[in-house]
Amino acid sequence: MTIRAALRTPDVIRQAREHLSRGQLPVDLLDASIGRSWQRCLEHGLLPGTRLELPRLDSGELRLQREAHRRLIELADPLVSRAVEDLRGCQLLLATPDATVLKSYGRDFVIDQRLRIGAGINLDERRFGTNAPALALIEEAPVLVKSCEHLLFPDNPVSCVAAPLFDLDGSCLGLIDLTFEANHPRPEIFLRRVQQLTGALGQRLFMHYYQQRWVLQVHASLAELDGVSCGLVAISDTGFILAVDSQAGRWLGQAAASLTGQPVEALFGSPWPALQRQCERQSALLGLELTGGRLFGRLNPPEQWQPAEVVPVASPPPAAPRLGRQLDDLVADWPPPLAREARRAARALASGLPVLLQGDTGTGKEQLARALHASLGEQRPFVALNCAALPESLIEAELFGYGEGAFTGARKGGYGGRLVQANGGTLLLDEIGDMPLALQARLLRVLQERVVTPLGDHREVPIDCEVIAASHRDLEERVATGDFREDLFYRLAAVVVELPALNEQDGLAARIRERWEALCRAHGRDLTLDDALVERLAGYPWPGNWRELEHCLEAALVGAEPERREVGLEALSPRWQRKLSAGATATDRPPAMSVTTDSPQELRELERLHMLRTLDAHGGNMTAAARALGISRSTLYRRLG
Repeated sequence: MTIRAALRTPDVIRQAREHLSRGQLPVDLLDASIGRSWQRCLEHGLLPGTRLELPRLDSGELRLQREAHRRLIELADPLVSRAVEDLRGCQLLLATPDATVLKSYGRDFVIDQRLRIGAGINLDERRFGTNAPALALIEEAPVLVKSCEHLLFPDNPVSCVAAPLFDLDGSCLGLIDLTFEANHPRPEIFLRRVQQLTGALGQRLFMHYYQQRWVLQVHASLAELDGVSCGLVAISDTGFILAVDSQAGRWLGQAAASLTGQPVEALFGSPWPALQRQCERQSALLGLELTGGRLFGRLNPPEQWQPAEVVPVASPPPAAPRLGRQLDDLVADWPPPLAREARRAARALASGLPVLLQGDTGTGKEQLARALHASLGEQRPFVALNCAALPESLIEAELFGYGEGAFTGARKGGYGGRLVQANGGTLLLDEIGDMPLALQARLLRVLQERVVTPLGDHREVPIDCEVIAASHRDLEERVATGDFREDLFYRLAAVVVELPALNEQDGLAARIRERWEALCRAHGRDLTLDDALVERLAGYPWPGNWRELEHCLEAALVGAEPERREVGLEALSPRWQRKLSAGATATDRPPAMSVTTDSPQELRELERLHMLRTLDAHGGNMTAAARALGISRSTLYRRLG
């Protein structure tokens, strides 16, 4: 039986406290870890209103504790000191495995008039009640404790997150806690940040221990290979695996214990001596073909690998985030209303709202999705799932994951699924309009509750990712025909961006020249496009949009003779010569007006008036008006803009 995730809102916790005042422990209203903590507190005789007598180490005792945990401090202090500069208004704590605070960074919070959290205080649950440092040590996992969830402090002015730091042998070295204002709208970003810190510290530990060894970094994404989510494998000079961290075990799909001591040639597919020669003086990228997928790797010679730095995350998130050069470049030639909508989508995504991209095949929906993701300004995972590319029987397992033995052929150890992979980042659900109705219902539930239950597993896995959906189908039409759930549509369509077709964009000739120059650089060629050919390319309707144009240009480039310096129409294939010579067909031209005029300006004004009347006749409904006019909504936006 699946257990529903608790809603961790002040109203729900207030109800839980009312139950507690009547002698009942309302575990169904609490997050599972919080419920367990409240239960332990009651067993220790701690109740709301209990007067605390918290011991605090004197300066001599604190000095001895810091000396005993010197390794932890030397490891963590540089990273935590840099992090606190980005997290102004927050307090960071470095604590021992028994929850004694060794150092406090940043702001000093006061829980009440008697209690100031700082160095030397012990936050053991048996004394302090429910709190993030104690809970992270007990659960052995990152935790979030919201302000009202602190059992002994119903009016706590702060919330906190904490994560334990484990040594290479699995023992606990200590923990990091991050405390912030209780009214912050998105506390999960702090949980993600403390996970980044402990991940970077784990990498630093690995580096210190294996700095004289070969180190392999592995990740499913080349862009994330230098991030804190990459896995690390230490290799001996003779080519045997010495150690595998937990992230590498996850990416490689095997337990660390089963990999340790094995030769690495099975992973690389190449003899170890050949790889050593290739990486003798510098790190080298590798492609690892594994059962069930492909990984990227970087093999580093001894003493050359450096751990990734934690990417700064401002807190709280700015009200008007920088949208990024990538997004600005992408929408530079779009009609102004559509460009504004794309920028609105970036701001919405930064605020945690979902975004829906609509547009014909080849209009660049994934390109825009990646630009929106990049606009968040963080090196976080970007995970894409094409809902139309997988059989219906596989979409559920690919999206939600599965437990070990869930079905015949299931991967040993199970599979986390795309939603879990996107944790802390962005998930693109491409061609969402082709998702089966049964899965739409389950996806809606996951998006509402922010937890996912893998197939064949009873565990609930919390997820925290931004969601971008995309489809070439008109989802509102599919809702009307019953092929798409209305509630899921409204869950996904907080901001809708309708991408213009290629022949609806201004400045196409200049964009073609820019793309040609980029392709020439990528292929190491120095060729120019004939002006007449550029005019023909800009005048072609491009039913396949950017994808078709890209293929046409790249085929012309790679197929050009080595001695050629300019590409004209005659250098293209016979097929493209015919297509470009024929020009636009009648079906590609805009609908003819019934009014005769010699002035293009008058014609455009008449067309605009006709569109406005049609829009007014349909009560301002852009979709209905566009359908009546026989054009796309993006065309209607552009011509009215």
